[in-house]
Amino acid sequence: MINTGISFIAFLAIFFTFKCDVGATNVRANLTSQSYKGKGIVVEGNNCKKKVYLCHDKEIKTALSQIQKSLASLEEKISAMHPNRRACKFDFETGLSGWKRTGTAFNNQPTYGDNPTARKRGQPAKQQGDWWIGGAENRPSKAATPGALQGDGPQGTLASPFFKIVGKRISFLIGGGCDIKKVRAELIVDHQVVKRSTGSCNETMSRKFWDVHAFVGRTAQVKLVDHSSDGFCHINFDDLGGDISCGQK
Repeated sequence: MINTGISFIAFLAIFFTFKCDVGATNVRANLTSQSYKGKGIVVEGNNCKKKVYLCHDKEIKTALSQIQKSLASLEEKISAMHPNRRACKFDFETGLSGWKRTGTAFNNQPTYGDNPTARKRGQPAKQQGDWWIGGAENRPSKAATPGALQGDGPQGTLASPFFKIVGKRISFLIGGGCDIKKVRAELIVDHQVVKRSTGSCNETMSRKFWDVHAFVGRTAQVKLVDHSSDGFCHINFDDLGGDISCGQK
């Protein structure tokens, strides 16, 4: 139980900091001499000091449950303090509302289902849900022909609605072409491109992350770019989310 208790210190520090002094900046969790015998952990923060005993798996599970409840309560309080802030993500399950197109590359988007698999491409899209952005695909409805392609010829851009960055990370699924000079996803803050990602020359999308801690509190948007008609010059994209909020101007 010693190793389990030690690895659990970080969670306890968070839990008791929230419980005793929300916003405490000087938090530490130290093992007491007794803790090496499985008896206790002392968690200290501004204006509070708590000793917690973790001797059995049941007690650890109980503590974890308390942490989850405390974090949920804290999230509710934060939301109440900021009624116009709502977490958001873009997964294209309800279409492209608010997204703006240029050119023709994204005229047939979003794509329904695993269209590459429908044409036996051997590279499943691995999209989230039923709908996603498939730059070379041509299946804009359930009734459309499975596996149909528009190819790499069309070019254009697709820009998201604006959102506010409220934390350290933005995540998304991306695939398709791998020449970042020609096809990519861009994060734009204050009219400047601050992050870029592209695919791996494979229709299968994989999860990527942008570290955005330097832009917390700033308004941003994501733009998908297809500036080439060369082979494998298209972008696949889905499930944009993370530490972003919508409904703010």
